Amino acid sequence: MRSDKKFKSKVMRAAKKIHNAGGCDAADEYSRGYDDAISLALLNLMEETGFVIEDIVDYEEDEKI
Repeated sequence: MRSDKKFKSKVMRAAKKIHNAGGCDAADEYSRGYDDAISLALLNLMEETGFVIEDIVDYEEDEKI
């Protein structure tokens, strides 16, 4: 059986990595599509887990949840 705190920590760590992968804000079509895909992946993760973007942005990897 998995620990809920350990699972939450892993999900938050993954969400933070997804968030950090986005944000290139380039003007070309490919880069806009990349940012849109990152945003969609993060939105889906938040919808499924109930996490909010503020928690993800503020998450520190060595934080104990």
